[in-house]
Amino acid sequence: MSPKLIIFDWDGTLADTTAPIIRTMQAVFRECGWPVPADEAVRPLIGNSLSGIIARLLPQADAAQQAAVAQAYTLSTLNPNNQNMMLFAEALPCLDTLKQRGYWLAVATGKGRSGLDGAIAQTGTAGYWLATRCASECPPKPAPDMVLELCDELGVAPADALVVGDTTYDLDMAAHAGCRAVAVSTGAHTPDMLAASPHLALLDSLAELPALLERV
Repeated sequence: MSPKLIIFDWDGTLADTTAPIIRTMQAVFRECGWPVPADEAVRPLIGNSLSGIIARLLPQADAAQQAAVAQAYTLSTLNPNNQNMMLFAEALPCLDTLKQRGYWLAVATGKGRSGLDGAIAQTGTAGYWLATRCASECPPKPAPDMVLELCDELGVAPADALVVGDTTYDLDMAAHAGCRAVAVSTGAHTPDMLAASPHLALLDSLAELPALLERV
């Protein structure tokens, strides 16, 4: 059965932000006086909440020190001079096609509310989303809460929703919520990593999603 609601992850799925996130995290650690994490340490954590990422990268710090790093990261990403929010070239054509076909569209992201609102404003995509949820409002992925709250708000059963994401956190969130998921290999997690979590299909890009939905 074709889904009624499609719930997109943001970073690495709609927006080409994996490299900017890694660079920003490394710069913030450097500025705060902590050892700079390697790319390979940051990448697998992208998609989790900011506090969860920093706790994993900085286990030797206490809660206040971790919170200071998180605050520095947030301030860096909200800087108006920060123009790292670039959508993948295929994102808007995909969203336009799905909206024209009558699908309901939503976002579930590991970003905080201020970060998502800024990203939506910078990309001019507010008109696509019927609802959005963030890790600052719900337990972080892979907990099912973001999906369940979106479905409840929009009056859609989880079985009639589909999650699209680039990490195992997205796919596992969908499974925990009782809905289906499609993986895209455009972001933080490799195809081998994604293959370990439940999914209907693994796509090379969002350009393939409209055709897939015709077959679901």
